[in-house]
Amino acid sequence: ADGETMVVFSAEMAALEKELKAFLYKHLYRHAEVMRVRADAEQIVKDLFDAYFADPRAMPDGWREGLDRADDRIKARSVADFLAGMTDTYALKEHRRLFDHTPELG
Repeated sequence: ADGETMVVFSAEMAALEKELKAFLYKHLYRHAEVMRVRADAEQIVKDLFDAYFADPRAMPDGWREGLDRADDRIKARSVADFLAGMTDTYALKEHRRLFDHTPELG
């Protein structure tokens, strides 16, 4: 069974699946509003990364310990790990705390 195809769609079902995927990609995944929210979310994460990297004191105590003496690679990894653990709600809250303007993602 290693590498062997066990189950496949019929030709008709495969064509329908392909059509559905094309529709979803065009009308859902790449919809203008989805792309706007995605770009805003990416900007929020970038802003937070830059802020925490520039001043680790903006992060909670448990995350910032020792970062003032850490090299940039270790500091970047710690900031990235902190960001990866954030919920969307917490990231928005932190962005509002650190910046004058935070995009609405909803």
